[in-house]
Amino acid sequence: MAGPDLFDVLLRIHGAEELGRNYVFVRLARMNIAGHIDYSEISRILQGIRRRADWAPVWMAACERHLNLAEAAEEAERHASAGDGFLRAALAAHWASLYASGPTKSKTHQQAVALYRRGTPYYEPPAERVEIPHQDDVLPGYLRLPTDADRPPIVLMIGGADTNKEELHHWSTQFTRRGLAVLAFDGPGQGELSARYQRMTMRFETYHRAVATAISYVQGRSEVDGDRLGIFGNSLGGYLALDAAVRDHRVRAVICNGGFYDARSLDEWPEPVVKAFSSCLGIDEPQEVRAHIREHLNLGLIQGSDAPPALIVHGGKEDLSDEGELRDAARHVDGTLLVVEDGWHTCTNRDHLVSPVFADWMRAALTSGCRRGFVEMRCSDELAYGSILG
Repeated sequence: MAGPDLFDVLLRIHGAEELGRNYVFVRLARMNIAGHIDYSEISRILQGIRRRADWAPVWMAACERHLNLAEAAEEAERHASAGDGFLRAALAAHWASLYASGPTKSKTHQQAVALYRRGTPYYEPPAERVEIPHQDDVLPGYLRLPTDADRPPIVLMIGGADTNKEELHHWSTQFTRRGLAVLAFDGPGQGELSARYQRMTMRFETYHRAVATAISYVQGRSEVDGDRLGIFGNSLGGYLALDAAVRDHRVRAVICNGGFYDARSLDEWPEPVVKAFSSCLGIDEPQEVRAHIREHLNLGLIQGSDAPPALIVHGGKEDLSDEGELRDAARHVDGTLLVVEDGWHTCTNRDHLVSPVFADWMRAALTSGCRRGFVEMRCSDELAYGSILG
C-alpha cells in the first residue's frame, strides 16, 4: 500500500499559505513575480487548497476569472488590459499544472500555453511565436523585440526543471525595457517538450545542442544582432546556460540565477524537486534520476572554449545548493559570484534587487563589455551597482 502523499501531509501540517511562503517550489513571490498576480489574490486562491486534489481545480478557477477579464478587455479593444489578463490566466494554469498529475497535468499545461499565446499581440512589447527545427521536432519559443531599437543584442532565456518559457515573461520584459531582444524557448524535456508529451527528453550532456540550434536561428534573424548574444538561465536553466556558454564561442555573456555546479546537495533535495527532474529526464525511478544527475550534471566535466563574462547569482537561503558549489561554478568560468544573503532559490523574494542587476549587467556585457576574472560580492538590501557592473 502506498504511503501518504507528502504534499497532502505538508498541507495538513502547514497549510497552503505557509507552504507558499517557504517551500522550494510553491512560493508566493515566484507566483507574484512571474504571473503578475498580486499577493492578496494568491492568498485567496491558496485558502481554498486543503489537499493535493484541490490544487489544480482551485488554480483553474482563478485562471477562468482572469480569462473572463482578458476577453472582456479584448472585446472592448483595451489591449494592455487584455495582455495582462491573458498573462495572468496563462500563469494561473501553469501553477495549476505543477501539482496536478496524469491527464490533468497535461491539460492544464496546454491551457497555459494556449492562453499565453492569445496574449502575444498585446504584451509590451509583443511576442512572436517561433518554432525552430531541431532534430526531428521543433524548439517552441517566443521572440520579443524592444521598442525603437535597430538590430539590438539578443538574450536567450532558459527555464528550469518545472518552469516553461511562459514563466520567463517577467525577466524577459526586464531585458526588453533596456533595449535587448529576447528569445525564451522550451528545450528538450521542458514545457511543450516535456517527457509527458513523448516528444523529447532532457539530457544534461547534450542540451547544449538545442542551445546551439537556437543561437544559429537568431543569428539568421535580420532584426537582431546575433553576434551580440547572451544567455540567461534560471534554476536548472542556470546550469544549462553555463554549460552552453563554456562550449559555444558565439555566447558573449551568461547569467546563471540559482543554478548548480555539480549538484552536490542532491541527497538533501525535497521529493518534488526530484520529481520535476524526473519529468524532464523521462526517468520514472527516483534512484535512477539521482544516479543520472550525479553522473552527468557536473560543470567541471565540460571541455570547451573559454567562458564569456559570467554573472552567477546565489541566494544565501538557497534550498538546493550551497555557496561553495556556486563559488566553484564562478571560479570555473572565471566569473562574478553575487550572494544575496537572504535570498532563496532564484532570489524571487529579492526580485527588486536582482532583476535590475540581471538586465543592466547583460546590457553592459553585450554593449560595452564587463570585466573578466573571479570576484565574489555579497548584498542584503543594498547593491553596489558600480562594483557589479564595473
